[in-house]
Amino acid sequence: MRTSKIWLLAMTGIMIVACSSDDETEMKPSYVPNKGEMQFLFVHPGATTRATETAFEDNDRIGIYVASKDETLQIGGNEVNNEPFTWNGTSWTSARKVYWNEGLHDVYAYYPYNLKINDINDYSFELQADQNTSDGFSLSDFLWAGVKGATASENPMLIQFAHKLSCIVIKLLKGENFSGDISADTEVYIHSTVAKATIDLSTGDAAKDEYAGTSSIRAKQLSADEYAAIVVPQNITTRRPLVEIITGDVSYLMEGKISLKPGMRHTITVTLDKNPEQIKIDIGGEIVNW
Repeated sequence: MRTSKIWLLAMTGIMIVACSSDDETEMKPSYVPNKGEMQFLFVHPGATTRATETAFEDNDRIGIYVASKDETLQIGGNEVNNEPFTWNGTSWTSARKVYWNEGLHDVYAYYPYNLKINDINDYSFELQADQNTSDGFSLSDFLWAGVKGATASENPMLIQFAHKLSCIVIKLLKGENFSGDISADTEVYIHSTVAKATIDLSTGDAAKDEYAGTSSIRAKQLSADEYAAIVVPQNITTRRPLVEIITGDVSYLMEGKISLKPGMRHTITVTLDKNPEQIKIDIGGEIVNW
């Protein structure tokens, strides 16, 4: 009996092939939907696809929460709880398969991913002290996105991120008495700022940790005369050391006041002079959306 079944299947296959040949019709597979699997396309604020300022990079990870529409976001018990999605260079993949339920949903996303989230409304986030390392700047750049009333789709859902912290750009200019070029090994530091933030993951709102002390951040070198640092939104209202520039064998230390706004980029222009006491600093420079 087993032999007969094998021959029957083989004959059936031959008949199908012959029929296809006679009809001369190409049989194309129909589209198979993803059966409700959650798929996302995360867009960096820089608008192309990292957090080196313009796009996400390989192995960057994003955390996702999904709750039923208008349900309060919780630390657990949501439809999706802090699921990591990783960029592999071509697409975002989740650590495990996650699927849409029926109805409408609210989606919350944040970067960089943290496995241990212990508070939704008061998430503690700390900046990297040295942002001039390969990933120190990007891991300090907290991004957040939210979509209300989302529905299941066979296509990846577009999630547009926004910067939720502040950025300081330091531009160095040569004064009349500054001879030569600005040293390539110049170091720039931001002092007197609180480097810890508390963040509401349901809104993305960030504020400085009122219980944290001030610290110093080394800025990332963007070019020979331009540096940048991610900072927590805060008001520095008393004159105290704010920017330090170490170039060659000279250290320039400047005081200043500044109001750092979330999602904004603040430009500080520093005019260097041969005499450290003759430097000029312009803190009221350009403030733009970041």
